[in-house]
Amino acid sequence: MAKNILVVHASPRKGGNSSMLADEFVKGAEAAGNSVTRIDVGHAKIGGCMACEYCFSHDGACVQQDEMQQFYPLLREADVLVFATPMYYYNFPAQLRAFQDRMFCGIAKPFNIPQIGLLLCFEDKDASTCEPLVNSYKVCASYCKQESIGEVIVNSVYEKGAIAGNPGLQQAYDLGASIS
Repeated sequence: MAKNILVVHASPRKGGNSSMLADEFVKGAEAAGNSVTRIDVGHAKIGGCMACEYCFSHDGACVQQDEMQQFYPLLREADVLVFATPMYYYNFPAQLRAFQDRMFCGIAKPFNIPQIGLLLCFEDKDASTCEPLVNSYKVCASYCKQESIGEVIVNSVYEKGAIAGNPGLQQAYDLGASIS
């Protein structure tokens, strides 16, 4: 049965390495017959969670009226959530952190997204430097009771397009194609 997949691309750099990973994942997922929506939070105006708990008394609605409002319906429809992101300062970029923080209202009214995936690329030659980010991803998936469909992790890429020809692109395609 086809799944509704939401790919959240988090880089502010258009056409960069994480974008190329996301493109390949989308191709694979669509080839497998899934419905894929890709959003770009790297340029969205999203404020961080204010911990006001408005959502708890308003059926999961967030008090902030910014670009996150357009993403909530997509989160409520998703069967699979995939983060496509670079690593900044050994963590998710601020743009993705704001998006993730604003998913807090999903505690008040759960999004019920059963599966999650990660597409990650970064400059460092030491692949272990991404462990804090990957651990954060895994802890959040566990807390939200989401099954990880997998992670594609590509290091040693920085310049725009440096990922071209990297086996990680095929891995991203294959991960997308494996969803059914």
